[in-house]
Amino acid sequence: MYYGWKIVGVSFTALFISIGFLFYSYGVFFLALEEEFGSSRLGISLGLALMNLTMGLMAPFLGKAVDRYSIRTIMLVGTCLMSTGFLLAAQITALWQFYLILATLLGVGEAMLGMIPSQTLVANWFIKNRGIALGIATMGVSASGMIMAPVSSKLIEVIGWRYTFIVYGITSMVVVIPLVYCFVVNRPEEKGLFPDGESAPDALPPGSLVESEGAFETEDQKAADTIDHHSWSFRQAVTNKNFWAIVITFSLCMHCIGAVLTHMIPMSIDRGLTNTQAAMLLSLSAGVGVVGKVIFGWIADHIDTRVGVWISIAFQMSGVFLISRGEEMLLMQIGVALFGFGMGGVVPLWGSLIGEVFGRENFGTIMGTMSPCMLPIQITGLPLAG
Repeated sequence: MYYGWKIVGVSFTALFISIGFLFYSYGVFFLALEEEFGSSRLGISLGLALMNLTMGLMAPFLGKAVDRYSIRTIMLVGTCLMSTGFLLAAQITALWQFYLILATLLGVGEAMLGMIPSQTLVANWFIKNRGIALGIATMGVSASGMIMAPVSSKLIEVIGWRYTFIVYGITSMVVVIPLVYCFVVNRPEEKGLFPDGESAPDALPPGSLVESEGAFETEDQKAADTIDHHSWSFRQAVTNKNFWAIVITFSLCMHCIGAVLTHMIPMSIDRGLTNTQAAMLLSLSAGVGVVGKVIFGWIADHIDTRVGVWISIAFQMSGVFLISRGEEMLLMQIGVALFGFGMGGVVPLWGSLIGEVFGRENFGTIMGTMSPCMLPIQITGLPLAG
């Protein structure tokens, strides 16, 4: 078996832990934290917005780091910080302390373990099969949502939110550290291999996205202007219109996702659902997202990444419309399923586009630079939806 699939497995686990324990579980903690500290829904949402702000601000530095230094070391440090953050969060006596932990230990730790290092690893190990590899790796995000929302709800019900944080802190360290330490290698060349397990590096396949006068034009359309986008530098990337097209498109998607995932449980409870029923809705969106990640990854590899982006957006918009209008359980379930399927494509399509347009040499740097550019639009979804 090609070693790159082990990298995919580690990335799956890292994303499951970092995203599931923080983002997907955050909405489940809403009522407990509101009752404990007498805060408003806007006040609780602010904590996640602060964590997103931290992650966005450090993303450019993290992106450069994963391109230049050991991703294994970065992920190990991130795991330790995140675990410590959970253990300290269990001891808080005021909401400002929770804000501080989210904006420091948990925010920095999640960033160092989560999306940028995990996607960079997979993008380094795959070219031809990058879409499906990213789709499988980022299934960890959807799988965590499918599992962690009801698990968190049950844990809070049985042992309380403080001990739930302790369980998360210990589990993060015990599960992630051995996997990262034993298996993470930055690039296939470090093990004498080539991307996708090829015996020699092949030329880019026809239809690969390259720089052109129009956003996302293909090599076939501009064959005379074809360039080796493995040589794209950071400066070339940020001055290219494709960079900003990707930033705007995916920041709007992240804005929508953050708002829906964070407020779905409180909104559902307001409409008469129990905490467990609301958590199951969140799990439904994540479960359908698992299917979406595989399908959109296949579309990126075999049809056209741009087509996948438009389909993903269409499903998200349809889902949000039904969720916002639906008072009946069935209508909400349909809306959540549609939204979850479209949401499933966002992360793998984002990584696929970066890899196709700019190559893998500076993948982490470019993804990291996009993150703070996306932040102003992305974080407004959390408090505005509250």
